[in-house]
Amino acid sequence: MEIVEMDGSGRIYIPAEIRRRLNARRFRIRIVEGGLLLEPVDAVDSYYGRFGPPRYASLEEIEKALEDAAQVDLR
Repeated sequence: MEIVEMDGSGRIYIPAEIRRRLNARRFRIRIVEGGLLLEPVDAVDSYYGRFGPPRYASLEEIEKALEDAAQVDLR
């Protein structure tokens, strides 16, 4: 386990050995009980929101939009 510090700008230094093992440059950060969780973002996730705000906020909204689109195609 490594101990690292956050600087005044909020940057955290991740030691080189850990960076090499992760083999990633983009991360999703989540607040979890007792700390932070960094998850590497794969190539598909890296495009999320890049071309504008997301249309749907939940899986249910996406499923409803798919159902509505299928109904239009069946008419």
